Amino acid sequence: MAVVLDTPTQEEFNPSSRPRRARLMMLGFLIYTLLILSGHLVGFPLSYAYLHTVCPSGCSLTPGNVRALEQLGLSIPFYATLYLVIQVLYILVCVGVAVLIVIKKPGQWVPLGMSAFLVGLSAYEGASYPALAAAYPVLSAPTQLLIGLGMGLLGMYALLTFPNGQFGSRWVLGFYLVNSVAVVLFAFLTTPVFVLLNTVFSLLSFPLIVGILMYRSRRLLNAKERAATKWIIVSLSLFLLVILLVFLLVPALAPADSLALLLVNLAGFFGCGINIAGFLMAVLYANAFDIDVFVRRTLVYTLLTAILTVFYVGMIFGSQFVFATFSSPAAQSPFILVASTLVIAALFQPLRRGIQAMIDRRFYRRKYDAARVIAAFNANLRNEVELDRLSEQLLAVVQETMQPMHVSLWLRPPTHHGNHQALWRATPSVPSEDEARDES
Repeated sequence: MAVVLDTPTQEEFNPSSRPRRARLMMLGFLIYTLLILSGHLVGFPLSYAYLHTVCPSGCSLTPGNVRALEQLGLSIPFYATLYLVIQVLYILVCVGVAVLIVIKKPGQWVPLGMSAFLVGLSAYEGASYPALAAAYPVLSAPTQLLIGLGMGLLGMYALLTFPNGQFGSRWVLGFYLVNSVAVVLFAFLTTPVFVLLNTVFSLLSFPLIVGILMYRSRRLLNAKERAATKWIIVSLSLFLLVILLVFLLVPALAPADSLALLLVNLAGFFGCGINIAGFLMAVLYANAFDIDVFVRRTLVYTLLTAILTVFYVGMIFGSQFVFATFSSPAAQSPFILVASTLVIAALFQPLRRGIQAMIDRRFYRRKYDAARVIAAFNANLRNEVELDRLSEQLLAVVQETMQPMHVSLWLRPPTHHGNHQALWRATPSVPSEDEARDES
């Protein structure tokens, strides 16, 4: 039987191989991710202390920020804790999306560069790395170089060549080389002049990247690649708008004790979150990986957790209310917690299978129907003995489940050597005495 599949079906049924290069790239990415996370872990205690500092400039909080907190009835420890909680969530999202991309699409430089950019972005925004460099000045250059490796070298390559991995123009390649040299130089040159140049170059690089992406989208990419690149262009444009409004206009117009100035310190996370969403949508539209399994499991276990939590709490409070009508000590018995936990444990698997079947029927109808068709064909295969009907059923199953452009079934004609030989047998037959004498 010959089956000709279209490209999406081929990608679905033929997972890519993972050669040695893919394993080495994965190992390098994991080492880089562990180094970034190690810097976060060391910097968290330092950043918590840094977030308590108050001074007119160069600190986490200004006297105006403190007055804004006092007007809301909030304390500096509350602000520091809220900042760190948001930063931890931000880091988890960055690293989680990056790991998902590089696992689902191993061995390719553009997805790897996007993932490295997101991991570096987790260190670029937040107080942990600045606090780490302030406490240990000797680590300033290595940490800047580490962040620049992900965002300036690998990440910039992925942005400038997205999604096909080709620069397409010499001047685009030249901009990438200049940016790579600048990343290395500005990591070690820390004089005020070079710090100012680094700031100006960083601010100008984002509009230049947007312009290059627009140029590539119009001149060098096809329709599918333009649809994917559009998400990066939109996300970077919104990010530039956030920088302009939040970090330039608001400090210039808002009073010193305004709450808006306090929110500026937290707005960077949400501005970078726009880039994360844009990169993820761009990778999805570029068909860089299949996220169906991830979304499916997320839906299943989110609903399962919510239902079991509501049911568990309802059982505990309901049982306490019922037992309280008879005896107050009985309502406080630990037997209620034990019994409720056992009931939840017994309901876990049946409820999970039910929710999964419901989601498959509602959101993944094609795969759900394909599984049902294959299961029905397996059942008929045990009872069907006519080759013509079996061939028709096989063609129907292939057409319905895989949806190819063309299907053809070729059956080898039976060979005649003495007796008729069937094409296949379910179980091997035992030769008769006459056949044994003929073969001898």
